[in-house]
Amino acid sequence: MSTLKFVYKITRLEQCLIAGLSTWLIALLSNGPLWFNEPKVAAGLCMFFGCMGASVFHYGRRHDVYARKWYDLVIIKRPTPLMLAGIGAFGISIGIAYYYLSTFCLAIAVANLLIILLYANFLDQYWPFKNLAIALVCVTPIVMGWYSGHRLHPIVPYLMTSIFFAYWAREALKDAEDQDANRGKRFTMVMSLGVRTCQRIAAGLLVVSGTCLFLGLWKLHLPETWESIFIYSPYLFGIGILILYARLLHRGGHLFHYYRVIDAGMLGLMVATLGIRTFLY
Repeated sequence: MSTLKFVYKITRLEQCLIAGLSTWLIALLSNGPLWFNEPKVAAGLCMFFGCMGASVFHYGRRHDVYARKWYDLVIIKRPTPLMLAGIGAFGISIGIAYYYLSTFCLAIAVANLLIILLYANFLDQYWPFKNLAIALVCVTPIVMGWYSGHRLHPIVPYLMTSIFFAYWAREALKDAEDQDANRGKRFTMVMSLGVRTCQRIAAGLLVVSGTCLFLGLWKLHLPETWESIFIYSPYLFGIGILILYARLLHRGGHLFHYYRVIDAGMLGLMVATLGIRTFLY
């Protein structure tokens, strides 16, 4: 594996960008009319580096598990430097929050570090804690964006709830894919309940997620103008992805490998959020 590809994989750069952009988009709804100001940019960068720190640290700490993923193999011969680099990225995240954001945002950045430390050393070994911990961390970009400003947009609570359940489902499905690598290292939902039950639970969580999004859309009371199309289309795409995938999971078949489509649904919500900020602020 080339150095560039290795760095790309361990940083999970696309996830870092999603976290940073999601935070900035919610900050757009929460912090005045400017598209870019200090709190908005700082909040996005804080989450970008926090996500990177979580990924790099975890690759170092659980290198034994990643070495067993023959389908996505990453061999790490020196895990300690990666763990230190991950802590360093978290340090940047916490420093940004300390100097440029509110005390509550600083608390979120510190809490993410503590959760990831606990996750890599204890929480990831037992599925009730494992999946919930990551789902909670995945909600923090929305909370960070909200608290970087001074107002709560009515769509934000629905987005937070939906993202929590969607990523809870995503983690359960990812464990189903990784069950061979996790065997003897972790006790996951699929090991406890079986693949079929795991898929059905994930399907139920995705239905809850999609329902929350639908309620949020209803709460918006969009005007009957052409601009609303730019909100409706990606928003409904996000809902459709979640509900369709839930239906396929419920029907059966080893479809847990396609858990990344949940990320596509989340990207649809990001585009819709941009539309809300552009046309409804």
